[in-house]
Amino acid sequence: MSLSLEFSSDVLSSSFLEAIASSQVTFHQSSSVQIKPAGVVAVVDVTELLLDDFRVGEFHYKGRTLLPNEPSPRGVIVKILFGHKSTIYSQKLQSYIHEAKIYQDRISNKSLDGKGIPRIYGFYETKLTWKVAKLEIPVDAACMICQFYGSDENLQWSTGSGISDFGLKAFKLLLDIHKSGIRHNLIDLDTNITCLDGRPFVTNFSEARAHDCPDKEFEIPTRLFDLDAYTFKCGEIRDFYRSLRSLVAPARFHWYGYDVDYNQINSLENIFQHERRTVFAKRTPVEEQWKHAVQVWQFLCANWSSYHEEGEAPSLGNTSFEAYKAKYGLNITCDDD
Repeated sequence: MSLSLEFSSDVLSSSFLEAIASSQVTFHQSSSVQIKPAGVVAVVDVTELLLDDFRVGEFHYKGRTLLPNEPSPRGVIVKILFGHKSTIYSQKLQSYIHEAKIYQDRISNKSLDGKGIPRIYGFYETKLTWKVAKLEIPVDAACMICQFYGSDENLQWSTGSGISDFGLKAFKLLLDIHKSGIRHNLIDLDTNITCLDGRPFVTNFSEARAHDCPDKEFEIPTRLFDLDAYTFKCGEIRDFYRSLRSLVAPARFHWYGYDVDYNQINSLENIFQHERRTVFAKRTPVEEQWKHAVQVWQFLCANWSSYHEEGEAPSLGNTSFEAYKAKYGLNITCDDD
């Protein structure tokens, strides 16, 4: 089954088309990956250039195609790999094939297919002619067609009061991907996540691997973002959660006239013994200052991984003011003392 790509005048200036000097390209069903059902896509009208990287021979476009039994065309992503550098092409082709097999063999017919992970419609290969000066050099090329998955521009991860609905959906999606037995390996808040009509999509599974996730039994609670990141045993889940939490976790706390960085605090004593207080601290009984320090310490322990990348959260320890005074005494100075 062949695929015809018909490029509109809006994308004729791309370096891929300049290299082959043609606005219509024909590919053939690849023997490397058998997409089912075969021959779903026959013609794609390519309408917009999304990525132009002639250095590695990779080009992404937006297009439209009419699928069988559908009344109107739908949006698709066209990913083309151009083999003008044979070593790079060979490596990238294996990544394309691996990604296509992830879509076809591990995701197809599952609940995530087309609902957070783009559905693949075809994988094709061909030989093209690279026009260089007066030379015409035959080169290999590959093409993957998949569901349009929106854009990665202006993703709204948080609101004024916390993590956004989009952020929560994205975390649930990544967790579901892990529960399905796949680890992505190339994901972060600004990498390989897009938005289509308010729904997150995870893209680029070129480095994905089979994965028996230690968090596959985890059920999302009502107050998800009250959890410490070390609740999660899987590194990819934990890192993504930590990145989300960092968007809304305050960087500093106010300590009697000064803002103190949470990531500089390692103990309750460290808070109470902070070397500087303004004169206004004199108006606050030391017992109240101690209670304030305990509250800060409780918050920090509950959110330890948002401020400290290494090590597990410590226990609260002894929060008795009498025990503190017996051990350290009471030597508090203010700025004007």
